[in-house]
Amino acid sequence: MFSKYRNITAWILLILSAFCWIYGLGIVQNERNGLTTDTTATETAETSLTITAPDDVLTEESTAVVTQTERQSGKQNAILLRALLIFCAAASAVIAIFILRQNTPVLGADGILLCLAIIGWLYFRFVMRNGESDNAPYSFLKLFAILFSIRELWGWIFSRMSLSWCMVYRLSRLATAPQISLLVCVGWIIVSAVVSLLTFMDFYNLYYPLSVAANRIPVWFVCLFSIAVSVILDVCCLWRYGSDLDHLQKQLDNFQKAQPITIKDGAFSQTETQLLEVQRQHEEAVRTAVSSERFKVELISNVSHDLRTPLTSILGYSELLQSESLSVEGKEQLTRLNQKAGYMRDLVESLFELTKVSSGVIESRKDEIDLIRLLEQTIGLFDDQLTEAGLVVRRNYSADSIPAITDGARMHQVFANLLGNAIKYALHGTRIYLDVTEADDNYRIRMTNTASYEMDFKPEEIMQRFARGDKARSTRGSGLGLAIAQTYTESVGGQFHVAIDGDQFSAVVTLPKTERDL
Repeated sequence: MFSKYRNITAWILLILSAFCWIYGLGIVQNERNGLTTDTTATETAETSLTITAPDDVLTEESTAVVTQTERQSGKQNAILLRALLIFCAAASAVIAIFILRQNTPVLGADGILLCLAIIGWLYFRFVMRNGESDNAPYSFLKLFAILFSIRELWGWIFSRMSLSWCMVYRLSRLATAPQISLLVCVGWIIVSAVVSLLTFMDFYNLYYPLSVAANRIPVWFVCLFSIAVSVILDVCCLWRYGSDLDHLQKQLDNFQKAQPITIKDGAFSQTETQLLEVQRQHEEAVRTAVSSERFKVELISNVSHDLRTPLTSILGYSELLQSESLSVEGKEQLTRLNQKAGYMRDLVESLFELTKVSSGVIESRKDEIDLIRLLEQTIGLFDDQLTEAGLVVRRNYSADSIPAITDGARMHQVFANLLGNAIKYALHGTRIYLDVTEADDNYRIRMTNTASYEMDFKPEEIMQRFARGDKARSTRGSGLGLAIAQTYTESVGGQFHVAIDGDQFSAVVTLPKTERDL
């Protein structure tokens, strides 16, 4: 509100200054007209004195002396009034321009120049051509516009010629889209150039002969200077717009690289503020996710550790009971107890290992291995189970030996989980197809089997922890096989996914080639 009242007070002072100046000039003009009239009257009186009779000479001379005295007194009063008005005009202008200077732009530097160009073009187009150049109201408005422009330009200079004072820059910042901002800048440059050119042509056509005859600075030169300054300001604003766009691009790169974002007071400051808020929310979400994952890892680790002790005790007492004499039914129950306890132990161990690998506690150890040999060793461990399930493995290798740099222990666990998963859920008497291919930058292992049940789930669902294709959970399984395979594969830099085509279930492992492989 203070800035608003400050501007209103300054504008009132500018109006007063323009009025006093125009009225003071009017007094000077009237005084000159009066002197001319008095001189003519005196000459007429002197002529009439030569014709008048001698008896009337004394009377006429006395009247002339009185008239001369009154004229001298009126002239002194006019001089005093004129000085007072000019002083008031100067004082009001100084206070409004320098003391109550402009703190925030109304039109700005380029806006002032464009408005003066428009006013000049209208003046020479409609006023000068109609012979009304001495119109007092127009002179008053013109002087007020000049004083107002000086005040705006002084505020701009005092603010170190900041581009934020340029109207085109402020208009471009109000635009809702970068395309509109660019159109505003380019359109403003075109309008400024056209209007200034029209003004220049009128100045040149009307004032150029008078300027040359009077041997003074041509008015058209001043107009041309105004055109140059206006266009330079507009181009600077357009350059600043490009600089703001470049700064926004750098902040997007910083956001992508997780580096700090800085906000620049420019055309895209609001967008950069929103980007900073998105970065803050993203970092907060990451911290929350990491904290939650750490809590889950610690929880599973603690629970797994706590379950190991009673399970070890159960298995130990079970082994002691086997040496005791028990009934047939007691031996059957003891055997079942051993099986369930062993299953629980395997489940806890698998969950514990999965948690450690997924949390990065255990780093992978990469060595040179032979993928074909590793697969054959894994298949050999499941020969009895494959025979019992009536399954046959059909191999399709692209080479007899495929060397690779990876963690052999983890990949053995991956292939073992996939074979075990196929043995549990494949249709009895069918075949398991194992394809190994080598590309320019990776190795691809694909294992396909025919399911013994209808697979009414999506690939991304079955890869979740504790998810099982057998929703009735009638078969033995923990639901961790595929989750462990995915986690272990990704821990060595590979990719894992599953594909479903009717009753065909496929698990695909992709291992990247290292620099040594290449």
